[in-house]
Amino acid sequence: MVDIHKTVKNLYQDNQDLLELFECEDAFSDTQSFCDHYGYKIEDSCNAILIKSKKPEEFYALFCVLGVDRLDVNHKGKSVLNAKKLSFASREEAELLTEQTYGGISPLGLPENIKIYIDKNVMSREKVFIGGGNRVTKFFLSPETLVTLTNATVEDLT
Repeated sequence: MVDIHKTVKNLYQDNQDLLELFECEDAFSDTQSFCDHYGYKIEDSCNAILIKSKKPEEFYALFCVLGVDRLDVNHKGKSVLNAKKLSFASREEAELLTEQTYGGISPLGLPENIKIYIDKNVMSREKVFIGGGNRVTKFFLSPETLVTLTNATVEDLT
């Protein structure tokens, strides 16, 4: 039986027709290892990166970018968040805020106070895979479904 994380369980049950669930081994959960072991393209991976705004106020946002792209935190990230100082959330912060497991954090099932931004390049893919909230599940879905289910904003982030 697939271990569906508690934060995404209801969303998955309500949208099984839109989400393809994939069970993977913990040892192959990291993006490159997953692609190498299971034969998927890194261009179809969508990595979730939790960012902390420190100034002018403190808050968190999740950025989703393709595995082949690099998030431009210092310029585009600051501009999108209207922030002067950003940093990557620590492992402890990420797990506490998302209630998900680091290395498998999903844009699905997050608290409403974490805004989600998806890079425009993600939208060019037919299907992407994302973390399932833990290190043993992934979801495959269309970029349009990702935007809809997360209420995300599409931006130029890379």
